[in-house]
Amino acid sequence: MAAPGTVSYADASLLGWYTLLDVVQDYTSQAANALLLEIARIMDREVPLLKILPMVASNEILSNLGNRTDYLPTPGTRRFNSGIVPTASKNKPIRDDIALFADYVEVDKEEWEVQNEPNKWRANKIKDHLVGLEKKLETVLWYGNPAYEPGSFMGMFSKFNSLETTPNGLSDWPPNVWNGGATSTPVSSICIMELGPEKVYGIYPKNMPGGLHIQDLGEQTKQIPSGTGTMAAMARYQVLISYLRWALGIQVLDERCVQRICNLNPTVLSANNFDENILIQAKNWLPGKGEAPGTVIFMNRSLKTQVDIRAVSQKINTYFEQDKDTGDIFGRTVTRFQNIPILVSEMMLGIPNQTTETVVQ
Repeated sequence: MAAPGTVSYADASLLGWYTLLDVVQDYTSQAANALLLEIARIMDREVPLLKILPMVASNEILSNLGNRTDYLPTPGTRRFNSGIVPTASKNKPIRDDIALFADYVEVDKEEWEVQNEPNKWRANKIKDHLVGLEKKLETVLWYGNPAYEPGSFMGMFSKFNSLETTPNGLSDWPPNVWNGGATSTPVSSICIMELGPEKVYGIYPKNMPGGLHIQDLGEQTKQIPSGTGTMAAMARYQVLISYLRWALGIQVLDERCVQRICNLNPTVLSANNFDENILIQAKNWLPGKGEAPGTVIFMNRSLKTQVDIRAVSQKINTYFEQDKDTGDIFGRTVTRFQNIPILVSEMMLGIPNQTTETVVQ
């Protein structure tokens, strides 16, 4: 069972906010659009963050304007017949962008016609392309940067990429990027987030259910080059085309709610591996100290392997849980660190002999 004050990862419906599946399900209950609902379920399974990420309709077309409190008022005390000086809070408007993830799905009409269940076969083709959209979203979520890829948004590790910058500009709060100690590649990161409508949440255009849009463009004639030279003819055949679009962004209203542990060596049983002491420090500098509903830890497979080895090697385990009773909705074990679920993001870099992050200074 979940500890008091927290909500199990398996009980996402009890978090008190709308997730992607909730938003789409409400829409499809009115529009009877079963395909959108099925796609939302697929995304919910493939990208763990979407299972618990709060979804907020944007107040602008392709961005959302939020209001961050940088300074709280300090009230005074008074006696009868005496006064106090009024104080004020300091607020800062922030704007985060929504990215448009899009793709076309083409199938040969004659290949579609010969299938035993042609519409189901075509839907499966669409689902394959959705997996590509999901992976792209995950990549942008962590590493997106409009300076290098116009149309994307600033990802978590692009926003928080300095060992010295303090969250929200607060001088009395430590930097929310923690150093794992590795000084050369390969390196990877852990991200612990406290999700919530006033903390970290997804944003989408209010006129699109969850930001999802699927349009059947019907039958069209496709032309492809045939032969070479100036007199080459164009070959033609009939295709069925679908257009997929997913408009989504991430807004961090309170930067303290994102704690990154960078410069971790992803190679198992090496120096500067996963260190639970650093994770405890990062956890305790979340506003809710890791006890708030919606708190979750993300890492890649390499670091998750290190965590699992640590979990089973401790004889008296005060940090980790691998209890089937606290697993996900499919009954699978979910490793937890002091009751915070640890989830794997496939697109986080830092795999030995493969892709790697850069060392954060």
